[in-house]
Amino acid sequence: MQTPHTSTDICYEQPLNERMRTFLRYEELTRRFEFFAKQDSASDSHAALLALIEVLSLVSRGDLKQELLKELKRQIDTLEQLANKPKLNTSKLTEILTKHKNIFDRLHTVRGQIGNHLKENDFINSIKQRAVIPGGTCDFDLPEYHHWLELPFNHRNKVLHEWITPFEIIQDSVSQALHLIRESTQYINKTAAKGFYDQNLDPNAPNQLIRIAIQRKDNFFPECSAGKHRFSIRFLVQDDPNITPKQAGLNIDFKLACCTF
Repeated sequence: MQTPHTSTDICYEQPLNERMRTFLRYEELTRRFEFFAKQDSASDSHAALLALIEVLSLVSRGDLKQELLKELKRQIDTLEQLANKPKLNTSKLTEILTKHKNIFDRLHTVRGQIGNHLKENDFINSIKQRAVIPGGTCDFDLPEYHHWLELPFNHRNKVLHEWITPFEIIQDSVSQALHLIRESTQYINKTAAKGFYDQNLDPNAPNQLIRIAIQRKDNFFPECSAGKHRFSIRFLVQDDPNITPKQAGLNIDFKLACCTF
């Protein structure tokens, strides 16, 4: 299992297929919702609700439930095959398998499309329609929304969590699937010559995710381009956000994990 990068590192992730891309987006949106939902100002509740609307839009675009069931089943099959290998920590494997199967069963029992409770909510729909307009959620556009934002925090917080609760099984499934993928591969120390690194990928391997860890003190960031057979990383420097970033001219030390579980 992978040793997590330290708090002195920043981790950048590059998904290698559409399923992973969707899972990472869902994870980011729920993280954003949870952060703002805990804050007590009206602006924070507004940010939490916008994140919730994005969650609803993401779930509505495709059959996320089926994609999760397929991924969890794929991982369960792979884990069961690993059980026959010698010198394996069977207790740890059993623990992971049990969690996977429990979440798979919970997700499989969900009936109907997740998010329907919000699709038919006139209050949510009115905000969703106006949110695409710059400043479209002002009080003169949505007085009922302005009234709700001015209610006590405990009331707003309770309602927000009532709205997010039906999505919790999706969040648990995404977290479990991503956790196994991330922990399946160890970081390896690498060097990017003059800020550039590339590597071949085995097209027959279950390539899922590329993870790049760099130290927080370093003044650069990675830009990753990945295909089925190969990926490349350019490390860029940007001292000022008003200036176009440029490739670093020095050799860059970083940590790389190619997750292929």
